[in-house]
Amino acid sequence: MSQKATTRRGFIGNTAMVAGAAGLAGCTPLSPETAPAGPAASGPPRPLRVKYGLNMLVYTATFSKDQTDLVRKVADMGYDGVEIPFNDLSVLDAKATRRACEAAGVGLTSCCVLMPGTNLCSDKKAERTAGVARLRKLVDITAEMGGKVVAGPLYAPVGHLTGRWRTDDEWKWCVEGFSAGADHAAKAGVILAVEPLNRFETYVINTAADAVKLAKEVGKASLKVQIDTFHAGIEEKDTAAAIRATGDYLGHFHASENDRGTPGTGQVRWKEVFAALKAIDYTGWVTIESFATDIVDLCAAACIWRPIYDSADNLAKGGLAFLKETARTA
Repeated sequence: MSQKATTRRGFIGNTAMVAGAAGLAGCTPLSPETAPAGPAASGPPRPLRVKYGLNMLVYTATFSKDQTDLVRKVADMGYDGVEIPFNDLSVLDAKATRRACEAAGVGLTSCCVLMPGTNLCSDKKAERTAGVARLRKLVDITAEMGGKVVAGPLYAPVGHLTGRWRTDDEWKWCVEGFSAGADHAAKAGVILAVEPLNRFETYVINTAADAVKLAKEVGKASLKVQIDTFHAGIEEKDTAAAIRATGDYLGHFHASENDRGTPGTGQVRWKEVFAALKAIDYTGWVTIESFATDIVDLCAAACIWRPIYDSADNLAKGGLAFLKETARTA
């Protein structure tokens, strides 16, 4: 399968570039004698009603018509859907991708980034306008493919850093841009899920609490939050607590090991994570995200300098089996 050359800048944006849930104040804890009986300890765990997806970046840096055969492959592994990388939009074939998903009987989400010159937080009005235009295009292509979720760091190009914290003006512009983008998403029947990134990749939104604050200020049902366990492992004090605090604002979820390897082989506290997803009754996508280690430019984009799994197929199969079992028992 031929790959289009992708540089670090070209892949993640071409640039050099909450808090835990509050306690119930004033409530007196019930004693064991007066506390109402909960579910029997011996009863089966409550099921987690989610869909499992695989991000295609584990196989390819781009997703063109030539890669649509991957959809059937992923479906045969037992996944409910695929996540398509939206980087260079010109290589995408929405109609072919939709046909492949429909033929395989699976759903679809999109993993999206903003590019240089498209930045909702920029002090340049033209860049903010271009950022909103790209959001609308991401929504339109996703909807054409049959998807319902546009997810990712949709506020600024990945790697764009200023050496300081965001300003009040940048935040205001971000709210304004997402308000326009969320309106367009609602008309298309799509949600935008804003992903916090770690401090080494953005200065705008680093935690789930930041993303929830944004969603609340925008105040539109089509704007949600994405949590990725890789980034959360760097920025959150407690990933499970962040999930619980995000609650109904959680619109998309990336299951990523701390080293981007196979879920279950690293340091992420998966049972706590899935217990938190159950606690908020999350019913969206749980999507594994990792990166193809045999594509040099893609590895550079993701800062992967060493092997992190033995094969992409084994990561996909083993990761899915682990997540399903953990969800069942958490």
